[in-house]
Amino acid sequence: MPDWFVGFTTGGGSIGQVESRGLLKMGRGGIKFFPSRFYPLTDSAGGAITVRRGCPANQRKGTLTMFDVIEVNTDLNVVEHNDPSNIELFTRRGSVRRVPIEAIISGNNPQGFEVFEPVPMPEYSALQNTASGAILKTRPIGKTYNLVPHDKLFRRQAELLNESDLPLSNVKVIDRVYDDGLRAHRTIHFNDLQTTIGDSSDRVNCRMDVFNSVDMSWSFQIFSGAYRDLCRNTLVFGGEKAYHQKAKHTKNLSPDALISKAGGSLEMWTGQREKMNLWAGAKLTDKAFGDILAQSICYKNTRAAQAEQGNKVNESLMNHLLYLFDKEKRELGQTMWAAYNALTHWSTHTQEAWTDPKTGKERSAGRSNHNVPNTQRVRNDQVRQVLESPAWTWAESRAAA
Repeated sequence: MPDWFVGFTTGGGSIGQVESRGLLKMGRGGIKFFPSRFYPLTDSAGGAITVRRGCPANQRKGTLTMFDVIEVNTDLNVVEHNDPSNIELFTRRGSVRRVPIEAIISGNNPQGFEVFEPVPMPEYSALQNTASGAILKTRPIGKTYNLVPHDKLFRRQAELLNESDLPLSNVKVIDRVYDDGLRAHRTIHFNDLQTTIGDSSDRVNCRMDVFNSVDMSWSFQIFSGAYRDLCRNTLVFGGEKAYHQKAKHTKNLSPDALISKAGGSLEMWTGQREKMNLWAGAKLTDKAFGDILAQSICYKNTRAAQAEQGNKVNESLMNHLLYLFDKEKRELGQTMWAAYNALTHWSTHTQEAWTDPKTGKERSAGRSNHNVPNTQRVRNDQVRQVLESPAWTWAESRAAA
């Protein structure tokens, strides 16, 4: 692996200043080599960025904080407003795109002179701020990294909230970006949505927090509930979480699904809090959830099954729902609440791809040509049947006992 890389914004711009091993030469295209220094350069053609292993431009994971109560620093932008559709800060500081990079390698030509040649690196990219044109100082991101630009993420969040029943006429929105837009955090306080915590006189506004990065430093995280403060290690202070999920930026990351479930959890928490608390405290093993599914949504009511000559269980559907249950219980625990969120995820995200953890094969949550609204309606009815099934209500009654 070379000691350093040079990134191009267009694939054909001028080559920036890079570091070499103690050399000071002029190469093709005006390359300058300087010993023992780091020289990122941006010019009118788009510029370039050098990333060397161990240099200050590399990942600084674990050295930065992203809490509600945060130490003031000069590289922090914060904007407070009352409109979730206002994403101006993220458009200006968090709108990014991939740009190709090349590695500079050295060697000797037939005449014995040392020459330097750029070699394309199609598996990696640099990041460019599309508003300013600047190349962001971060390590290259891989081809398989699921890049989620902040502006697109929070624009979509605003659209999903508008489609929900959450009250949006009286909200406080706090937008934050860190380190030239590499990381972002949005908090939405729902001032017309309150609940009591502990003592019935202690009323706390409900809120939703979303954390995101574009440089592999942070996983995507979302919180919803009623709490006064939180930190990125999943702790909340002065309240309770209704929903929390953390996901890496892989191809299976679905911010839409996580935002929808966080919003739905807030709606349920304020409208049916007793039932939600019951489910959140009710332990449910994989086998118990599998039994519930086998007796309801995954039961195959075919003639062969009735004659006890075939498999009575839709294994493909059960595998998918147990896969979603595994994802939910990482943060929600092995509970009926995690199972409920797995069911609602399946019912609303009908075009989502998922990877079978046992076979490694990629599967689809539905047919590619299906009618999405109609499929969602049918699946919502099926989820309702699960929640009304004897197996589910029996598990519920055991938790309430």
